[in-house]
Amino acid sequence: MAEETQKSFGKMTIIAILLGAIVSLVYYYYTSNWLPAIGLFLLVVGVYELLSSFFRSTQDDRWGTNESGAAALFGFLMVAAGGAIVVYQYADSIIIPIVFALVVIILYVVYSLFRKRNA
Repeated sequence: MAEETQKSFGKMTIIAILLGAIVSLVYYYYTSNWLPAIGLFLLVVGVYELLSSFFRSTQDDRWGTNESGAAALFGFLMVAAGGAIVVYQYADSIIIPIVFALVVIILYVVYSLFRKRNA
């Protein structure tokens, strides 16, 4: 962990996870569809990780990684998985969720290349 990082992201992450769980449970209660409820949970936590990646430390640790890059990676992966699950529930075929997930992964690659270029 980098020395200059803020330590309050643990509490905020727990709040985001609890908020995602509440949103998912409320959705499941009203619709009885468990698959998009799981997708909504992943979407809420993924969006939080993406937003928090802008405020986390960009200082490299001893392995050459940083908290901001890890949060962005997990945020994009969670948005890709959660969004694909929600889209799959309401789409007619499997092609649309796969395309959605690939577009989000390509956005992550563009984002990481942009950050590396500006660093």
